[in-house]
Amino acid sequence: MEKKTTIRHRFINPVLMWFLVAIGVFLAFLYVPAMDVFERTFLGSLVFVLTICYWAYFFIGSIIVNRKAALSVDSIDRLVTEGVYGMVRHPIYSADIFLSWGFLLVFPDLKVLVSVIWLTLVLAYWMVLEENALEEKFGREYREYEKNVPMVIPEFKKIKK
Repeated sequence: MEKKTTIRHRFINPVLMWFLVAIGVFLAFLYVPAMDVFERTFLGSLVFVLTICYWAYFFIGSIIVNRKAALSVDSIDRLVTEGVYGMVRHPIYSADIFLSWGFLLVFPDLKVLVSVIWLTLVLAYWMVLEENALEEKFGREYREYEKNVPMVIPEFKKIKK
């Protein structure tokens, strides 16, 4: 039984996930017509800069706290709940989703919108796969973590200093 679990966990791999994202983005840019979906504004550009800061904080913070975070679930040997992992359960995916929606504010094209929606859907699905694998791997400890820490969007009012 353990060997099956390990093999299944290896398929929950960020390389495969990003391959699926890349295929969807490629197809969007190939088949979706170029068309502005809204007007680009200074405020949108400012929000984009904030999403870059958010991305840097959560992405880099997750790698600093847990170097194995960007690898498959199978390679994770302990449940990390400190640092950015105390703010969201999936800080890398959170950072990527926020950055992609911020990117849309600077490049408000239909191709980009479809790409951002695709990326968000793939990452959301992948988070569910990872959650199931992590719960299977860490059991009660992960279920407690799930109860206390949001999946993607930090609850800033709950952040303790």
